Amino acid sequence: MELKKFITDSERAMKSYGTVQGTEWQTDKAQPDVSMVDSTMSPDEIEMEMARIQRLREVLVRRESELRFMMDDIQLCKDIMKLKQELRKIVAVPEQEKTNKHRQREEELILKIHKLVQKRDFLVDDAEVERLSLEIKCFAKAGARPQCWTRLIGNRRRIRRWQNS
Repeated sequence: MELKKFITDSERAMKSYGTVQGTEWQTDKAQPDVSMVDSTMSPDEIEMEMARIQRLREVLVRRESELRFMMDDIQLCKDIMKLKQELRKIVAVPEQEKTNKHRQREEELILKIHKLVQKRDFLVDDAEVERLSLEIKCFAKAGARPQCWTRLIGNRRRIRRWQNS
Protein backbone atom coordinates (compact mmCIF):
# COMPACT_ATOMS: atom_id res chain seq x y z
CA MET A 1 0.00 0.00 0.00
CA GLU A 2 2.87 2.34 0.84
CA LEU A 3 4.51 1.57 -2.49
CA LYS A 4 1.27 2.24 -4.35
CA LYS A 5 0.84 5.50 -2.43
CA PHE A 6 4.47 6.46 -3.19
CA ILE A 7 4.02 5.69 -6.89
CA THR A 8 0.78 7.65 -7.13
CA ASP A 9 2.33 10.57 -5.20
CA SER A 10 5.37 10.58 -7.48
CA GLU A 11 3.20 10.29 -10.60
CA ARG A 12 1.09 13.13 -9.32
CA ALA A 13 4.21 15.23 -8.75
CA MET A 14 5.53 14.40 -12.23
CA LYS A 15 2.26 15.12 -14.05
CA SER A 16 1.60 18.33 -12.17
CA TYR A 17 5.15 19.62 -12.49
CA GLY A 18 5.17 23.02 -14.16
CA THR A 19 1.38 23.42 -14.11
CA VAL A 20 -0.38 26.17 -12.27
CA GLN A 21 -3.61 24.29 -11.72
CA GLY A 22 -4.01 20.93 -10.06
CA THR A 23 -4.58 17.84 -12.12
CA GLU A 24 -7.62 15.64 -11.65
CA TRP A 25 -6.62 12.06 -10.83
CA GLN A 26 -8.62 9.05 -11.74
CA THR A 27 -8.42 6.14 -9.34
CA ASP A 28 -9.48 2.64 -10.15
CA LYS A 29 -12.22 1.81 -7.66
CA ALA A 30 -12.46 -1.77 -8.95
CA GLN A 31 -8.94 -2.55 -7.70
CA PRO A 32 -8.89 -2.34 -3.88
CA ASP A 33 -5.63 -1.87 -2.00
CA VAL A 34 -3.98 -5.19 -1.19
CA SER A 35 -2.87 -5.86 2.35
CA MET A 36 -0.96 -8.83 3.74
CA VAL A 37 -3.54 -9.00 6.52
CA ASP A 38 -6.22 -9.83 3.95
CA SER A 39 -4.00 -12.40 2.24
CA THR A 40 -5.10 -16.00 2.01
CA MET A 41 -1.51 -17.27 1.87
CA SER A 42 -0.42 -19.64 4.58
CA PRO A 43 2.79 -18.97 6.56
CA ASP A 44 4.52 -21.80 4.68
CA GLU A 45 3.56 -20.29 1.34
CA ILE A 46 4.83 -16.90 2.49
CA GLU A 47 8.15 -18.46 3.54
CA MET A 48 8.46 -20.24 0.19
CA GLU A 49 7.74 -17.00 -1.65
CA MET A 50 10.33 -15.18 0.47
CA ALA A 51 12.92 -17.88 -0.29
CA ARG A 52 12.12 -17.63 -4.02
CA ILE A 53 12.47 -13.85 -3.90
CA GLN A 54 15.79 -14.17 -2.01
CA ARG A 55 17.15 -16.58 -4.64
CA LEU A 56 16.05 -14.23 -7.39
CA ARG A 57 17.73 -11.35 -5.60
CA GLU A 58 20.98 -13.34 -5.33
CA VAL A 59 20.85 -14.15 -9.04
CA LEU A 60 20.28 -10.48 -9.89
CA VAL A 61 23.12 -9.34 -7.62
CA ARG A 62 25.45 -11.88 -9.27
CA ARG A 63 24.35 -10.72 -12.73
CA GLU A 64 24.93 -7.10 -11.75
CA SER A 65 28.40 -8.03 -10.56
CA GLU A 66 29.12 -9.81 -13.85
CA LEU A 67 27.92 -6.83 -15.86
CA ARG A 68 30.06 -4.44 -13.80
CA PHE A 69 33.03 -6.72 -14.37
CA MET A 70 32.34 -6.70 -18.10
CA MET A 71 32.04 -2.90 -18.16
CA ASP A 72 35.32 -2.52 -16.25
CA ASP A 73 37.00 -5.03 -18.54
CA ILE A 74 35.80 -3.24 -21.68
CA GLN A 75 36.94 0.13 -20.33
CA LEU A 76 40.37 -1.22 -19.41
CA CYS A 77 40.74 -2.77 -22.87
CA LYS A 78 39.79 0.53 -24.50
CA ASP A 79 42.31 2.40 -22.36
CA ILE A 80 45.03 -0.13 -23.16
CA MET A 81 44.32 0.06 -26.89
CA LYS A 82 44.42 3.87 -26.84
CA LEU A 83 47.77 3.86 -25.05
CA LYS A 84 49.14 1.20 -27.41
CA GLN A 85 48.17 3.30 -30.44
CA GLU A 86 49.95 6.30 -28.98
CA LEU A 87 52.97 4.12 -28.22
CA ARG A 88 53.02 2.80 -31.81
CA LYS A 89 53.16 6.37 -33.12
CA ILE A 90 56.17 7.13 -30.92
CA VAL A 91 57.89 3.83 -31.76
CA ALA A 92 57.38 4.55 -35.48
CA VAL A 93 59.63 7.60 -35.18
CA PRO A 94 63.24 6.66 -36.09
CA GLU A 95 65.58 6.47 -33.10
CA GLN A 96 67.80 9.30 -34.41
CA GLU A 97 64.84 11.70 -34.61
CA LYS A 98 63.49 10.96 -31.11
CA THR A 99 63.87 13.67 -28.52
CA ASN A 100 64.15 13.19 -24.78
CA LYS A 101 60.47 14.09 -24.59
CA HIS A 102 59.64 11.23 -26.99
CA ARG A 103 61.70 8.74 -24.97
CA GLN A 104 60.20 9.92 -21.69
CA ARG A 105 56.66 9.66 -23.08
CA GLU A 106 57.45 6.18 -24.43
CA GLU A 107 58.53 5.05 -20.95
CA GLU A 108 55.43 6.61 -19.39
CA LEU A 109 53.17 4.83 -21.86
CA ILE A 110 54.87 1.49 -21.25
CA LEU A 111 54.41 1.90 -17.49
CA LYS A 112 50.76 2.94 -17.88
CA ILE A 113 50.05 -0.01 -20.16
CA HIS A 114 51.78 -2.34 -17.71
CA LYS A 115 49.70 -1.02 -14.79
CA LEU A 116 46.45 -1.35 -16.76
CA VAL A 117 47.31 -4.90 -17.82
CA GLN A 118 48.05 -5.79 -14.19
CA LYS A 119 44.78 -4.20 -13.10
CA ARG A 120 42.90 -6.20 -15.73
CA ASP A 121 44.65 -9.41 -14.66
CA PHE A 122 43.58 -8.85 -11.06
CA LEU A 123 40.07 -8.04 -12.22
CA VAL A 124 39.95 -11.32 -14.13
CA ASP A 125 41.38 -13.17 -11.11
CA ASP A 126 38.76 -11.57 -8.87
CA ALA A 127 36.00 -12.68 -11.23
CA GLU A 128 37.49 -16.19 -11.21
CA VAL A 129 37.52 -16.21 -7.39
CA GLU A 130 33.90 -15.11 -7.36
CA ARG A 131 32.97 -17.84 -9.83
CA LEU A 132 34.87 -20.48 -7.87
CA SER A 133 33.37 -19.42 -4.55
CA LEU A 134 29.92 -19.72 -6.09
CA GLU A 135 30.90 -23.16 -7.37
CA ILE A 136 32.02 -24.12 -3.86
CA LYS A 137 28.71 -22.93 -2.40
CA CYS A 138 26.85 -25.05 -4.93
CA PHE A 139 29.01 -28.09 -4.13
CA ALA A 140 28.61 -27.46 -0.39
CA LYS A 141 24.83 -27.41 -0.76
CA ALA A 142 25.07 -30.71 -2.62
CA GLY A 143 27.40 -32.10 0.07
CA ALA A 144 30.43 -32.63 -2.18
CA ARG A 145 33.94 -31.15 -2.01
CA PRO A 146 35.04 -29.38 -5.20
CA GLN A 147 38.37 -30.03 -6.91
CA CYS A 148 39.01 -26.30 -7.31
CA TRP A 149 39.34 -25.62 -3.55
CA THR A 150 43.14 -25.17 -3.55
CA ARG A 151 42.98 -22.98 -6.66
CA LEU A 152 40.45 -20.71 -4.98
CA ILE A 153 42.56 -20.33 -1.84
CA GLY A 154 45.67 -19.54 -3.93
CA ASN A 155 43.83 -16.86 -5.92
CA ARG A 156 42.45 -15.25 -2.76
CA ARG A 157 45.93 -15.06 -1.23
CA ARG A 158 47.33 -13.52 -4.40
CA ILE A 159 44.59 -10.90 -4.52
CA ARG A 160 45.05 -10.05 -0.83
CA ARG A 161 48.81 -9.61 -1.38
CA TRP A 162 48.10 -7.27 -4.28
CA GLN A 163 45.54 -5.25 -2.26
CA ASN A 164 47.95 -4.88 0.65
CA SER A 165 50.84 -3.70 -1.52
